[in-house]
Amino acid sequence: MRFILLTALFLGFLQSAFALTDSLIIKGRINNLNGRLYRQAPFITFSRNNILQPQSELSKQADLQADGSFRVSLPMLFPQEEIYVDYAGKAFTTFLGSPGTVEITFNGDSIGKAKKLFYFAGANADANNQYPLYLAAENQRLNSSRTLGTEFFKSFWEKSPSDARFIAESRGEFRLGSVKAATQNTVASPVLYNWVRSVTDEEQLQILYEHAMGNQYQISKVLLDSLKRLDRAPLTGQRVIWANRFGNYADQLVEGKKFDNPSRTNSLPVKLMAALIRDNSKNLSADDRQHLNQITANGLAEKGELDFMNKLFARNELVLNLLFNYERESRIYGDLFDSTATEFLKVRYLAKNLYKYTYPQQLLLNNHIKSRTGISQFKQSLDEIVQLEVKDSANIRKLVDFKNVRTAPAEALPGYYLTASNDRGTSWFNGIMDGLKGKTVYIVKWNIEDAKSREELDFIPALQARVPEDIVFLFVHFSTDDYTVSDAILRQYIVRHRLKGIHMSINDSQAMDLLFRLNPLDFATFSIVRPNGKFATKNAPAPSETEKTAKALIEVSQQ
Repeated sequence: MRFILLTALFLGFLQSAFALTDSLIIKGRINNLNGRLYRQAPFITFSRNNILQPQSELSKQADLQADGSFRVSLPMLFPQEEIYVDYAGKAFTTFLGSPGTVEITFNGDSIGKAKKLFYFAGANADANNQYPLYLAAENQRLNSSRTLGTEFFKSFWEKSPSDARFIAESRGEFRLGSVKAATQNTVASPVLYNWVRSVTDEEQLQILYEHAMGNQYQISKVLLDSLKRLDRAPLTGQRVIWANRFGNYADQLVEGKKFDNPSRTNSLPVKLMAALIRDNSKNLSADDRQHLNQITANGLAEKGELDFMNKLFARNELVLNLLFNYERESRIYGDLFDSTATEFLKVRYLAKNLYKYTYPQQLLLNNHIKSRTGISQFKQSLDEIVQLEVKDSANIRKLVDFKNVRTAPAEALPGYYLTASNDRGTSWFNGIMDGLKGKTVYIVKWNIEDAKSREELDFIPALQARVPEDIVFLFVHFSTDDYTVSDAILRQYIVRHRLKGIHMSINDSQAMDLLFRLNPLDFATFSIVRPNGKFATKNAPAPSETEKTAKALIEVSQQ
């Protein structure tokens, strides 16, 4: 079973970036691989999770040799992690990886036919070979129970906190019982039991956090204590979902804390501020540094020292604002949660806000945050996604530096077109559409600050890979009153997320002028325009509905 459909491919830099981490060596063979199958799918994809990034897996492709053999290595941040195998959408499975070697074999002529297709040897082999049996038994048990299976969620959200906890625990034990049911004729693998126990426990935690958020009550001490397991193995897809739900719950508490006690949440201890200024300011004199050392050790001795710090702050305001804002938020985490949860939220701060920063700012915050946390898995997880973010720095720089932007779309990078105008929204939009007559156009309305927009845009590359190249993607970015993104950050996001197509960034007055032409103007809404320039639909399916959307686009293009 796949955890997430969307993948972001590992590049060669990961091998050097994680030279100090343990690796999982995956090798094996597709037996009876015929020429037709090889031509259709000459590689096999292996994916793993990052605890800070629930919207995507991290993947690496292994090229198939002519005899069907393959070999690949993946960095391992946790002692055990779920790994997902996908052979061109034709065959997929999940296995538990550990540092070391795992061997996988399956028959090409049995794809879609065999009840058990994959066979494992090496690390965790017993658990991995029994896992499909567990999935089949669990599916059968859940379908046999309305209360704990098929209709569990129909009434769960309306239950009281105590009743919700009781029935969530009952469902977990029921699912865990599938291990025994699946291994009646053999010895159950202890590794499999612990793996499934982790998954079922963390489904309980996930839905109980969701229950607390939906019904607006504080979670119990037991749930708070459970956060100590965030850095423990195995890392599963379910762990990532639960960690994300906890992060969302924590965000609510942080905002409440800011509202209830603004004086504390907007301030920092003087000694910490002095240390940040000392360690992150350029061109400090020896006297300045000595003075800051004294304040770091002893605090303020006189009022004039505050003016001294303010003057140094003003010299390096952009950098220090980044760090001060992070430290203010981090201070709230420590007020609300224990050490493991606080450490997780510290690294999550950058992961959830990556889209707000330029890549030099991302690197700066990454280095600072890693210096402030002691849990290696969290530091490595953050470093992993930051390195993915900045890997396109050369192309980002080219797009950011592109100056030849006109009312008509101009190609700034291969496949990336920019357009800008002070004209009325309707005349600008109509001019672009006139130039696209004869082509099917998929219109994406979005805003970088909108979480739903960012989630949907992650599916754009996968959607584009499934439709003809002559289908045009037109991205219409709306500004908002409370947040105006810089053009540089917007262009960085476009390259990083491989949003190939034509990009318009419209202001509020242009958006109002387009109200009837593009209605609805909501973020994360989509439209399809026929080759004749007429709308096929103004409420098209989203990129996340990849198969449905691809089918709709292809049908319109063939009309």
